[in-house]
Amino acid sequence: MSAPAPAGIAQEARDYLRDVEAELADLPAEERGALLEDLEQHLEALAEEGDDCPVLIRLGSPAAYAEELRAAAGLPARGAARSPARTAQLRREVDRLRAHPLAGEVRQLLHELRPGWWVLRGYLVVAVPCLVTYGWVGVPVPEPLGSPLLGFVLVLAAIAASVALGRRQLPRPVGLLVNAAGALLALVGLTAVGGSPSYDDGGVAYASSYDVAVGDQPLVSRYGPVTDVLPYASDGTPLEGVLLYDQDGRPLQVGLQEWWADGCARVLRQPLAADGVPVPQAFPQTYVVDPSGVDGFGNPAQCDATVARPEVPLPVFPAPATAGPTTAPGSGG
Repeated sequence: MSAPAPAGIAQEARDYLRDVEAELADLPAEERGALLEDLEQHLEALAEEGDDCPVLIRLGSPAAYAEELRAAAGLPARGAARSPARTAQLRREVDRLRAHPLAGEVRQLLHELRPGWWVLRGYLVVAVPCLVTYGWVGVPVPEPLGSPLLGFVLVLAAIAASVALGRRQLPRPVGLLVNAAGALLALVGLTAVGGSPSYDDGGVAYASSYDVAVGDQPLVSRYGPVTDVLPYASDGTPLEGVLLYDQDGRPLQVGLQEWWADGCARVLRQPLAADGVPVPQAFPQTYVVDPSGVDGFGNPAQCDATVARPEVPLPVFPAPATAGPTTAPGSGG
């Protein structure tokens, strides 16, 4: 440890002396002390002159001045020995930041949030594998192996273990490893959430972006692809063979109905016009069993052509208002 700077020099000169000492940290204590003694005398002489010019401008950078001291004393240049001094300087900067009042408040806040992180970490231990394996299903309770009860039990056990682990005083290497594993778990969870579909309906995942509304799913609503349109008159009468167009005069197209109660594949059968040409945009659309006799996954299946399409909730139309009996003017009542 070097001797304290003389009281006769200003704080600016003290800081300069400290920085030069850091540049000479690779030298033995005796040689470093002799060089710093010369610098102290030089700084005292500058202070007596009463010049307001900063010390850094008058003497140059601490690194350059330290090199001049080495050269004047016949000592080798610092060269590769610069690293320890830089490390010491970085350590001083880190200590200065840690001593800041705001840093203390941040540390206090993180300390108070530790129990919440323990609970979240336990939840992620079960949720992340389910999320990566099955997709974003089972919210908020994960469903490993498709069982919400199993997921609930595993989450409780993982949270209890995580809290118990957090309350223990772990060796520093083990603690760093546990924190790194927790951070990696959270990162994987965020990545999986960002890449997963927005929701799942009956095993068919639909993306929420309208950029996918092409190909087999040309029309997508918030509930998934539109596969048919059931038009009704204002009095609730179902309409057949209705032709629908969008705002630009283009025929409205919908996706293929794929999911049926019996799991068998269906194909679209378009109605025929008077000349025998199919009318592709006629609604509602009609489906028949795939003649190849396969299920929805292309496997051979015994399919019943009489199975109707899955039930669709139909709109309820209010009954038309009826006019009550009227009384002729002047009639008795």
